[in-house]
Amino acid sequence: MSDHPSRSVSRRTVLKAGVAGAAAAAMPAPVWAQATNIPAIPDVTVRFGCFAVTNHAWTILASQKGFLKDVGITMAGGAPKLYRFTQVVPAMQNDEIDIGGMYYGLMTQTLDKLTNFKPILVYSFFQGKSILGSAKKGYRSVDEFMASGMDWDTAAKAALGQMKGKSFAVPNEPSSYPWNEFTLGLAGMAMKDTKLVAVEDPKIVQLAAGEQVDFAAPAGAVQIYQLRHQAGWKPVMTMDQQLKHMYSGSESPLNRFLDYDLIQVTDKYLQENRDTVFRFTSAMYRTLAYMFGPEQNQALTQYAPFINANAGSNLNAEAIKFIFEEMDPFFQWKDQEQVWNDPKYPLYFKNVYEPKIRQFVASGTIKDQAYDLDDIFQGKAIYEEMKAQKAQAEMLMAQLGQTLGDDRKPLYDKGKFHYDNFNYLDAVRFFEAAKA
Repeated sequence: MSDHPSRSVSRRTVLKAGVAGAAAAAMPAPVWAQATNIPAIPDVTVRFGCFAVTNHAWTILASQKGFLKDVGITMAGGAPKLYRFTQVVPAMQNDEIDIGGMYYGLMTQTLDKLTNFKPILVYSFFQGKSILGSAKKGYRSVDEFMASGMDWDTAAKAALGQMKGKSFAVPNEPSSYPWNEFTLGLAGMAMKDTKLVAVEDPKIVQLAAGEQVDFAAPAGAVQIYQLRHQAGWKPVMTMDQQLKHMYSGSESPLNRFLDYDLIQVTDKYLQENRDTVFRFTSAMYRTLAYMFGPEQNQALTQYAPFINANAGSNLNAEAIKFIFEEMDPFFQWKDQEQVWNDPKYPLYFKNVYEPKIRQFVASGTIKDQAYDLDDIFQGKAIYEEMKAQKAQAEMLMAQLGQTLGDDRKPLYDKGKFHYDNFNYLDAVRFFEAAKA
């Protein structure tokens, strides 16, 4: 069933019985009548699931802080249901969860098959791929070579050239290898030009901390943090540096390594529960503002026990801050305009995904057919509607002013509360009720 509440709020002034028509006509200003149509926000339970990794399970804060409750939503179980990477889509297909967190790199190779999944909120991307070197052995970073006067191309060759014939620890599963090969290719090299040591990420950290290898490229953000901030290893080259110095538009070769972290629903759920999607999304924006605002240390300290208990990690607020700002930078409300509407922005959604689609079509991974990214990424439509709701709320606030009577001021205050917390849908509804 749809959870859409009625939005038909009467704006006509109903005069109290007994007031003469002539007297009413002579009044210099409208008479605000007793509000009779007070908006209600329906109570909805949402079954939410995501990955048990640092930049997905942060959604627990929306439940813990009561941000979801403020928009009528209860997260089933009080916390996200945590899954492995391959389990979220089946859980949604089997109607185990309503809304799911997703790394979209897992979806692009199935766009011709999984057509009913719609991203509703893009909130981060991974730029943490890194090759690190032992500082104790004197290896230098690309930034250090550039600081000595080299341009990017020359500095990249110098930095990566240090790796030739040296031991290089990498994960024993190949998901990160394409970026390693691409990066070494900047110096005319390949992984085979190093002495590869393929082990699990925690073992990479052990080998590096014990100075038993020269270079390392763990796949996990936690392990990269441990090497940089606990073992004192130096980032010889990172994807962040490449994005800064190499990006050249929608055809950049880096596009194949970029992917969003996002929240998605099925098309059916979106059609039947669009208002819930607006409210859920607003609570996520409020949570992001909490995590990246003045109370950041409190927010990340509050989050740490949950992710540590479920991911087997030992992160504190400082470590999570590094992951959120250096490894997996987040898109807040203020960043959405560029994501959806600025083709010059490197992370504009079509810059990221149009080249991937062409690549997968060319390789035969997905069918050669039209893929409408505006339709697939419903997050753009959700954002545009929220932006329109925000503008309408601001117009109503300006019209209402601060002269409301005691019976209408509570409605205005509720509207302002929702407006301040990104719930523009209900802000409009309460402001319209205050004006009715």
